[in-house]
Amino acid sequence: MIRRCLLSDKEKWYELNLKFMEYEYKDENVWENPLEKGDPRKIFEEIIQDPASPNRLFLIEEGEKAIGFINAAYFTSIWAHGKVLFIDDFFILEEFREKGYGKKALYDLEEKMKAEGYRRFQLLAEETNPRAIDFYNREKYAKQKINFFCKYL
Repeated sequence: MIRRCLLSDKEKWYELNLKFMEYEYKDENVWENPLEKGDPRKIFEEIIQDPASPNRLFLIEEGEKAIGFINAAYFTSIWAHGKVLFIDDFFILEEFREKGYGKKALYDLEEKMKAEGYRRFQLLAEETNPRAIDFYNREKYAKQKINFFCKYL
């Protein structure tokens, strides 16, 4: 269901990320367009080829079909007493939503990361995405009220 990306997954991952960007830009968006900065495939290659990278890229599959992805990164937290996985992007193709794939992917990822010694998951869900907020609430993620600030350099 969910697995770490390989270099050979570059085009699948890229196509899914393009669909995600299209979905994200339907609403008012404060995020810069990553396509204006360069080709995301180049960043994908850098991440996959760097064994010391804190980034973790995952494909979500149904059989042989790539139906989604999770882009994440880890850091070590004093409060968690170990590694924390920060989920940056989580996307499932529209036709596979509300069928349990997201729940299964998240559960599988939690189990894999727990086996690798991770202590906590963190993520953000924009107020403009109530389906995501409902999903994480159902999956027992504790909602924290935090102001997130971002400045592009």
